[in-house]
Amino acid sequence: MSEFDESTLETSGGWSADAENTHSIAGRARVRAQLQADIEAFLSQGGTISEVANGFRGDGGSKVDSGFNGRAL
Repeated sequence: MSEFDESTLETSGGWSADAENTHSIAGRARVRAQLQADIEAFLSQGGTISEVANGFRGDGGSKVDSGFNGRAL
């Protein structure tokens, strides 16, 4: 089960495509406030946030093996 609860995405109201303009200063302030509220709710439910180093790659940077059991496809 994912730690992220996606069931609240549609009902949060702050992230919908129909929201008011988010390019204005006031719009960006609303987005920041909604993000802060979402972070606080996540943390209050036991979620954790970890800082990672710049340039970190989750895939390890390894090449994908293009062969199948040592044979070319």
